[in-house]
Amino acid sequence: MELKNFFKKYENFIGTCILLLIIMVFTALRYDYYYDLNDDVLMKDILAGVYTGEPEGHNIQMLWLISAIISLFYKVVRGLPWYGLFLCACHYGSIGLIVHRSLNFCSKLSAKVLLLLAEGALIIGLLLQHLVSAQYTFTCTLLVAAATFLFLTTESTLPVKEFVKKNIISVLLVFLAYLVRSEMCLLVLPLVCVAGVIKWGSESKIFVKENVIKYISVIGAILGGILIGQISHMIAYGSSEWKTFTEYFDNRTELYDFQQIPEYEPHQAFYESVGLAESERQLLENYNFGLDEEIDEKLLGKIAAYAAENRKEEKPFMQNLKESTGHYIRRTVYGPGNNESDYPWNYIILFSYLAVFVTALFDREKKFVSRLFQITWKLVLLGGVRSVLWLWLIMRDRVPPRISHSMYVMELCILLAMVLLHCKGRFMKLLIGALYGFLGVAFWQFSFITTDMDVAQKAQNIVPYEELYSYFKQDENKDNFYFIDLYSSVAYTEKMFADVDNSLDNYDIMGGWACKSPLYRKKLATYGMDSMEEALLTKPYVYYVQKTGKNTEWIYRYYEEQGYDIVLKPVDIPLKNFEIYQLEAGHEPN
Repeated sequence: MELKNFFKKYENFIGTCILLLIIMVFTALRYDYYYDLNDDVLMKDILAGVYTGEPEGHNIQMLWLISAIISLFYKVVRGLPWYGLFLCACHYGSIGLIVHRSLNFCSKLSAKVLLLLAEGALIIGLLLQHLVSAQYTFTCTLLVAAATFLFLTTESTLPVKEFVKKNIISVLLVFLAYLVRSEMCLLVLPLVCVAGVIKWGSESKIFVKENVIKYISVIGAILGGILIGQISHMIAYGSSEWKTFTEYFDNRTELYDFQQIPEYEPHQAFYESVGLAESERQLLENYNFGLDEEIDEKLLGKIAAYAAENRKEEKPFMQNLKESTGHYIRRTVYGPGNNESDYPWNYIILFSYLAVFVTALFDREKKFVSRLFQITWKLVLLGGVRSVLWLWLIMRDRVPPRISHSMYVMELCILLAMVLLHCKGRFMKLLIGALYGFLGVAFWQFSFITTDMDVAQKAQNIVPYEELYSYFKQDENKDNFYFIDLYSSVAYTEKMFADVDNSLDNYDIMGGWACKSPLYRKKLATYGMDSMEEALLTKPYVYYVQKTGKNTEWIYRYYEEQGYDIVLKPVDIPLKNFEIYQLEAGHEPN
């Protein structure tokens, strides 16, 4: 009897754990776990001490507080994959909180089992690729989405103290999300505000003192957490070196992520005015700008500003808005097989809007007209805000899957919470649950195909890089240092939990977001170098690496304009995918 009572008391927790365990084991056995991009690998390398030789709390991409905490774990036990464990914990923890809360809306065990099946189908159909290949941008949004779901499904009838207490987890999740990826957290924050308005607007008496205190307290706690995270980050990055690099990083991000580098000949007058030769401009184009120390934060800022002005002239605001609106509509309604479609995310979102509308109309706790008005303004508000955010992203031409899928998962969690709140009656619950489960299963084929292709491509890409990095670590090469052409390195990623080696690497790429940071300077100093340009010419243990067959004209042109007549002396290596060169200078500048 006691055992039966135990299972009854904790059946929601047990059911959630079983579902998560099945998905985790299935994912690990079929695919394993990967970092999605080489950027994610570099973040891990900085935290783990692979980049500079010791775990670093300044991870550049994440805010300092969470970076410092993760790096501390590496300092305690260096050999464990702490960053990978952290990302997976955020993913499965967020999903687990959503699933566990949703089970509270079912009273019978049979209904809970059906709900778990439907949610499992949706998780596999929508999130599989992101669970396999972790990317911290999506991780951030999943945390915020879970927080918003928990907030929306909190009992409105609770007194102030209990309401705030019940939402502490939501506040902490948003705080953690902001630390993980502040820009993405701020991007979806308007949707969090919409959820707050929807929740507050559902109260029978909106502006009574108790409700004002309840909602303002939660909002204030969220803003307070964000403020703490930002202040601690600003203090940690308060040195002159980090301030200079932060400006450099922001300008580099604006130029590469949101603008286009102007061609040289049509804009020669501008480039000459800022002192940038054509060979130096080519370094920006091929991302090997680490070679030139004169490309600093001020120069990048000027180029980014100039590029932005050109873009406005080439595509005026109204033209951009019109074209972006068409693209927004197409990606929202188009189905599979169309390159502008966001299938299956767009389909589940459209269905969820319909599900919220229908379940709200059948919720007979209020009169029909009141129900119609209430649900209409809520859905119009949500749809309007999401449309503005989407148009802003499309007009900026910045909607990679890690951002678009993040936007969808955030919106989906809001809609699912609304469905649960409005869905009343056994038949309606069974119908809506069955439809969601059916859609989830219907998405499986697409989900498996895309995940299979992504993992197969990653596994194929990893092989030549593993051979290259193994070559770097050989006894006869471990004291050398290798600078890798950036475009020869972009396809690399790693498995999270296989062959973990957090020892110092003796290579770096010639550009990228960590280039010219204090960490980059620290890495160069570890190997007795002051700059990349000088080290390649003067240090006999420093080499240049690129993919086999890649054109080397750019590096000849750069050094020629610096006054050096260089020779690229090939190194005989047992690798077919890469070439390694030693630079020799024929003469120095006068």
